[in-house]
Amino acid sequence: MTSQTPLGPGASRVYSVHEATWWEELDDRERRLLDGALTVSVLTHPRRVLRVLAHRGEAGAVPETTGWAVARMTWDGASGPVALVTVSGAADADAPDDVEPLDLVVDLGGERPEFVQAKPLTPSPFHRAHFAARSRAPVAFDALRQRRTDQLERRPSRRDIPRTRSAPRSAAAAPPPGDKPRAVLFGLHWLELGGAERWALECIQAAAEAGFLPIVLTDRASSSPWVTRPELADAVFLPITSPLEAHQDATLLNGLFDAFDIRGIHLHHCTWLYERLPWIRARFPWVHIADSLHILEWRTGGFVEIAVRVTDAIDVHHVISPQLRDYLIQDMKVPREKVVLATLADLTPTTRAPALRRDGGTTVAFVGRLTQQKRPYLFLRLVARLRRDLPDARFVMHGDGELADEIRTMSRRLGLGSVLEMRGVDQPVSETLDDADVLVISSDNEGVTLTSFEAAAHDALVISADVGSQRSVVVDDLLCPRHPLPFLAAARERVITAVTDPEQRARWAAEQQRKVQAFAALPHAREWTRDLYKEWNA
Repeated sequence: MTSQTPLGPGASRVYSVHEATWWEELDDRERRLLDGALTVSVLTHPRRVLRVLAHRGEAGAVPETTGWAVARMTWDGASGPVALVTVSGAADADAPDDVEPLDLVVDLGGERPEFVQAKPLTPSPFHRAHFAARSRAPVAFDALRQRRTDQLERRPSRRDIPRTRSAPRSAAAAPPPGDKPRAVLFGLHWLELGGAERWALECIQAAAEAGFLPIVLTDRASSSPWVTRPELADAVFLPITSPLEAHQDATLLNGLFDAFDIRGIHLHHCTWLYERLPWIRARFPWVHIADSLHILEWRTGGFVEIAVRVTDAIDVHHVISPQLRDYLIQDMKVPREKVVLATLADLTPTTRAPALRRDGGTTVAFVGRLTQQKRPYLFLRLVARLRRDLPDARFVMHGDGELADEIRTMSRRLGLGSVLEMRGVDQPVSETLDDADVLVISSDNEGVTLTSFEAAAHDALVISADVGSQRSVVVDDLLCPRHPLPFLAAARERVITAVTDPEQRARWAAEQQRKVQAFAALPHAREWTRDLYKEWNA
């Protein structure tokens, strides 16, 4: 069986296909995953002919496209082969026929793209205990987590982050311009639903509009449901799912710079690329390097800590909130001229005509990924309390994620089926916000949530945990303590007041609009990014 459909941008820019056998047709997402896997494989095996067998995994399986996994000649369960493709680098298209190909195996993962974080295939005793505690006593479990977070926030050593010294940037070292495509290398966590990823796609589109070829590298195993988005139509995709062999890091990066005129690197939450920035700065000293930071993570340090460690290799840190700006400049002593505040307020409208409310009572909504950070289980507990206080209210939980099964089980255990509607990521968020009178944000950490702006634009009142820079856009009276029990008590009181006291709701709504408009008046990330890419393209 043969397929005439091109695999993707990598097939025309990085590698050439010598021979292909297809046993099953791939959908667009699988085709882009295979294209990405072939691109990485060719770049990490230069001057080699590769014979790559691609197989489709069991339902829910996560793709494996790099590292030790591609050397395995076996696969599990109901997995089965879908294609056998022989390729080599585009510059090596005329490789001799008598060269024995190197055999690799690529797992394209399950057939259905899931917006979920990968779970360990064989959970350790720790993971099993963690799951049991969270599912059986989520509020008590979260209380312990928040107490630990308080301890980490207070520790003196959090400011003692070692810095990696880097070579200085040198524009004079740039090679003479040739006929290679001008490109920007983007580093992402994955191509799944998320605020950082949404902003990354905006940047990828802006780079393409500025005349660059986007190269998109992800370092987290994922089914990459967003790889088929129009912003990525012409992007070269590099999905790294397992650690590369030691020598392949440099081989991959050297191959990229050999094939493309990479003018800049823009990081959006990508550990693999962050850790290699000092080497890149020394090896390619002319390249511009910027990152976008969204959120402080007190428990692990997160991407902000990684960025601080390698700040010597970075030209500019873009931050989306005043909290992050002040943290980098005042606490981490990053030079003020290296930190740029440019908000994401312009990613969503901040004003619009209020939607017509449906008849039949108040709607209270949760919109977000079903993950530990978002604490959807607190929203369920809040619903269980409010159903008695507001018997005519309806509740909507809109999202998907790693806690989805736990949340559905908990909803049944709390008997919420008659008042709670679950909506998936296949339904428009705008419809949920049109329905909502109140949006509850129960997260234990945030930067500034885009849903806060979206809710305000849909005339929904935002009640939020007082985390991150949420106080920049949320009314002071509607900020609730982060700890779970105080959060539930405060959120319950605020929702009841918002529903039963129209005058107070009107005052809160006016103050919310004032705060959102003031935040929206700060410099915008879209404009800053366009100017940045113009500079890189000069």
